[in-house]
Amino acid sequence: MESHVDLNLLRTLILVCKVKSLKLASVRLGISESAVSKQLSRLSEQLDEVLFERTPSGLEPTPYTQHILPQLQSSLSAIQTTLRKKSFDPAQCHDTLTIALPLITLDKFGQQIYQSLKHALPKSKIVLSSWNPTTLTAMAQGEITLGVHYWNADISGEIYQRKITDDEFIVAIAQCHTTANFDVVRNWPFIMLRSSGWNDYKSPYYEKFVTLGYTFDFEYQLDSPQLAYQFMNNERVAILTTLKNIPAGFKRIPTPDASRFQGTLSSYTQLVNRSNPLHLFLHQKLVEIFTAAE
Repeated sequence: MESHVDLNLLRTLILVCKVKSLKLASVRLGISESAVSKQLSRLSEQLDEVLFERTPSGLEPTPYTQHILPQLQSSLSAIQTTLRKKSFDPAQCHDTLTIALPLITLDKFGQQIYQSLKHALPKSKIVLSSWNPTTLTAMAQGEITLGVHYWNADISGEIYQRKITDDEFIVAIAQCHTTANFDVVRNWPFIMLRSSGWNDYKSPYYEKFVTLGYTFDFEYQLDSPQLAYQFMNNERVAILTTLKNIPAGFKRIPTPDASRFQGTLSSYTQLVNRSNPLHLFLHQKLVEIFTAAE
């Protein structure tokens, strides 16, 4: 019969053992005395044992009840502890945390991200890596803790995306060049800065310009943001980038309103970790860093 015991009734048993009164137990449980009595009767039937005897001083547990009570208390306490939501203490986290970012974002925000996470998670090892064609596979296999990239509607169902902040794609040039006229700049050579996972072979932002009848001469096809910036400082060259990623010493060139192109900077993680306290903590730290850059 014991295999059919209602565990909720065991909590009532423990409480009645403590207060020795149906009335007091009913107040604690928020139910009637009759309901408490019926619960004890059902438990007695399920266990096929007498659980209490009425005495002048109240309900007294039988020898059987006294025998099982310590183990019941211990077992139910263990269950409650197991089911209790685990709190996350970043100061006690000893994990190796690998964060993958596009190279252009890593160049601009890498030091700030590293210092912020190291301060918040002093016992953890922080590893920052550039996003590459194997990043999503490594993330799905648990080798990368968290990724930062722009929202991708075609992402695998194994990966969960969460918005960090909005961003906008722009045309930019070095501040050392005086012109601020799009009609002039659009005839300059452009840099196509490839970003793995976003525009490996094409630029969604550039495609927006094409639909409006604008074409650019992408004379430079580069992977390195630093090399791109060197060209821009030394020559009259423009680039397609984002407001978040534009470095100091460069400026936005106003473009036609119809060409405006919004993006959503997002965190990426394994789907199974989307409610993991550590991953939620890391996401929030990234939100703080990138929203402060507005």
